[in-house]
Amino acid sequence: MSTLAKAMSKFRLAVVQLHVTSVKADNLSKARRLIREAAGQGSKVVVLPECFNSPYGTGFFQEYAERIPGESTQMLSEAAKENGVYLVG
Repeated sequence: MSTLAKAMSKFRLAVVQLHVTSVKADNLSKARRLIREAAGQGSKVVVLPECFNSPYGTGFFQEYAERIPGESTQMLSEAAKENGVYLVG
């Protein structure tokens, strides 16, 4: 087996899906828990859905928008560091 094939056979990617609510803190908490769970199962890259911190729909964008850095980016940064993963959020 080639070196690349060997490395790829051990690579794990987690694509997370979660049910969000209108409570941003709850959504962030759920996402953090699922990131930890994915890392615990060996994932090195974790991908969250496009609206992981708010209800889905353009009508919610203004209400849930944040400056960067902000509450969501802070959680993402901490969760990536704590779990040793690359994180797409």
